[in-house]
Amino acid sequence: MKLSQLEMLVLLAETGSVQGVSERMHRTQAAVSMALKNLEDDVGFPLFDRSGYRLTLSPRGRQFLRQAREVVKQQQRLHSLAAQLQTGAEPQLRITYDYTCAPSVLFDAMKKVQEAYPATELLLSGDSQLRALRRIREGEAELALCPWLPIFRQHGDFETVRVRPFELLVVCAPALLKGLALTDLQRHDLLEMPMLIPQDQDIGIDLDKIMRMPGQQRIRVNDSITQRELLLAGMGWGIIPGDLVGDALQRHALERIDIPGFMTHVNLEVHLVRSAERIAGPAEELIWRHFSDASLTNTRVL
Repeated sequence: MKLSQLEMLVLLAETGSVQGVSERMHRTQAAVSMALKNLEDDVGFPLFDRSGYRLTLSPRGRQFLRQAREVVKQQQRLHSLAAQLQTGAEPQLRITYDYTCAPSVLFDAMKKVQEAYPATELLLSGDSQLRALRRIREGEAELALCPWLPIFRQHGDFETVRVRPFELLVVCAPALLKGLALTDLQRHDLLEMPMLIPQDQDIGIDLDKIMRMPGQQRIRVNDSITQRELLLAGMGWGIIPGDLVGDALQRHALERIDIPGFMTHVNLEVHLVRSAERIAGPAEELIWRHFSDASLTNTRVL
């Protein structure tokens, strides 16, 4: 029984296909199939049900998978610990944020890292459509700042800490109202206006289905910054993070739409996210403690 075989078994459960495993591990499908067959021979009982079109786990295979996951996680943590023991503080700390979240919330914690670990280079980058979580899952970043829903856990073994509230608002430019008072606006009035909506989210959020608006005119964008500019230009109405349009609402360049019985705002949370499969380095842990301590303090105040 080899560790690589257990990794293939775990990936098969995650991707649902031998092809998915071969792509993630850069092996041929034939090599993956042979390795899984050898694993099955080693354990001495059927891990898979081959009666259907796809290779699925047998009941005993699912039980075996639970322990295989733990072995793979322990191996990943051991590699991470070895790297930390070799180098001390991380030479680089990669932090990514979703464009819907203001990165300035990270700055105080980053200053602490600069003071405590001046040799650690901080790499800060933005991503759209929640791809920040994918970077964490693929090991391309250590920390991610993004909107959070519990359902996201199905896409990776994540550890999170709450950072701040996150509100989505429905807004439009005053010119689009065509003399209609905000208090008189009805759902059917929105059907006559162009709708600005993000392209399908990278990990399963489809605002199109959530909004359930059959309007004919739509403009799809791939990030919230572009969506804000289109809203300000009067190109349509849309749902957008409140942090991105707060100033525009104050100066009435945009107006908030509030229609009874229609979803006009969504309250979520921004979380700091990292992989639960790694051992954190000291610089990463310093940032994590900064937010976990703040979250604990806020909980006590409440």
